[in-house]
Amino acid sequence: MAIEQLDEYEQGEQVRKWLRQNGSSIITGIALGLACIFGWQWWQGQGSKHREEAATQYQSFSDAIAAKDNAKVEALALAFDSKYADTGFSALASLRHAQYLVAQGANDKALAVLKGKAGKVKDPVMADLFALHQGRLLLITGKTDDAMKSIAGVGDANFPEVRDELIGDIDLARGQRDEARKSYQQALTHLDQAAPTRAMLEMKLIDAGGQPPAQPEA
Repeated sequence: MAIEQLDEYEQGEQVRKWLRQNGSSIITGIALGLACIFGWQWWQGQGSKHREEAATQYQSFSDAIAAKDNAKVEALALAFDSKYADTGFSALASLRHAQYLVAQGANDKALAVLKGKAGKVKDPVMADLFALHQGRLLLITGKTDDAMKSIAGVGDANFPEVRDELIGDIDLARGQRDEARKSYQQALTHLDQAAPTRAMLEMKLIDAGGQPPAQPEA
């Protein structure tokens, strides 16, 4: 079945299924931006000329990031806030911009980008992605309490495996190994056996003193 023939619910479910299967790598990698852009296109359809314009600009933005053209990245990031704030590409650009800044070692700037946009994001799936990405970045910067607060509103609807793994990481950073182990075990219950990031999550569980569940016999 072609993507264009799927209704809104089915499109959203396909995106969420992809994200569940690929686990927490989407939070820190470029795959997050790519997955979101494909998902947003599925949900929004062909759209207006204005949205098509935004899509073209997003591609230019991605190219500037790949080329590490700092001046162009910043200019296009501003354009998304001023000219295309009414499109989903504005939120996507903010996520991608934050990722780029983290890669440049500018964690504080990345946090500012996420915080500046988070309150304006209306789509609940996108809002959860912002909260998780912000939580991961706060953890990286050693702000474990703030990291936990950031993801407090993320429920089971969209990314429970990513949330639970991040909670485990926060607990482990606090030295709370028992709590971390429980969170990792809970995260594993949401992941398929074939999920690419399952092995990494199982390693975290072992490091926290746990034992991964036995794989079912073929």
